[in-house]
Amino acid sequence: MYTPTTASLKRRFASLVYELLLTAAVTCIAMIPAGIAATVLGRVWLPLASIAVCIIIIGGWWLYFRANWQRKGQTLPMRVWKIGMVNRSGQRPSTKEFKMRFIWACVFLVFIPLLAYSVLHSMGIEPKIAASTALFWWILPWGYALLNPDRQFLYDALAGTRLVEQADK
Repeated sequence: MYTPTTASLKRRFASLVYELLLTAAVTCIAMIPAGIAATVLGRVWLPLASIAVCIIIIGGWWLYFRANWQRKGQTLPMRVWKIGMVNRSGQRPSTKEFKMRFIWACVFLVFIPLLAYSVLHSMGIEPKIAASTALFWWILPWGYALLNPDRQFLYDALAGTRLVEQADK
């Protein structure tokens, strides 16, 4: 049975930096409808406007990742750095596995750091200390790869996906 080789951490981090730039661009595009929603719903009820903005931005991210993962099985940065994504059995992940990877990544890279900052800041803790604590939670899913025997990020381990070396085609 063929077992793909795990992509090096150096290449995966380089791909991640590139991915952050593309995700920032997707966020800028998603901010257009999010801004319109915030303007319209802000007049009705401010918390509703905030929730709508979050849903629109996360929805934009999901559309970007789903379109790339389902079409080619990898995003542009993954193609550049020759990184593929497989599930535990070495096959291309199912839509459910893609969704789980996206959800776990959002939980660890967005929701937990924001929650940590919000809770600490609301308790009156200095913003720099609250931000440092949030940064710890933001780094955790990637730092997990240093402790994981297969060198996978935490959200990959939880979703049952792996980032592997992509053979030249």
